Amino acid sequence: MAYEVRDKEVQATLAGIGRVLKESMPEGWGFTLLITSYGAGGAVFYLSSCERQDMIATMREFIQKHEFN
Repeated sequence: MAYEVRDKEVQATLAGIGRVLKESMPEGWGFTLLITSYGAGGAVFYLSSCERQDMIATMREFIQKHEFN
C-alpha cells in the first residue's frame, strides 16, 4: 500500500509544533523531531532548533549508546 505524502500539510503541522517546542524549551536546550508515515514508501520529515551538523552528531551518539548488538 502506498502512502500519499502531503508535504504542505506536514510542513504546516511541523511549523506549529516547532513554535510550541521552541517556546517551551529551557534556555540552552534544543530539540529535534522526526515524524514518519507508516509502511513501505513512507516519508520522514525532520525539524530541529539546532544546527543540522550538531543534531546529526547528537543523533549518532544517541543511536550508538542505545543500539542493541
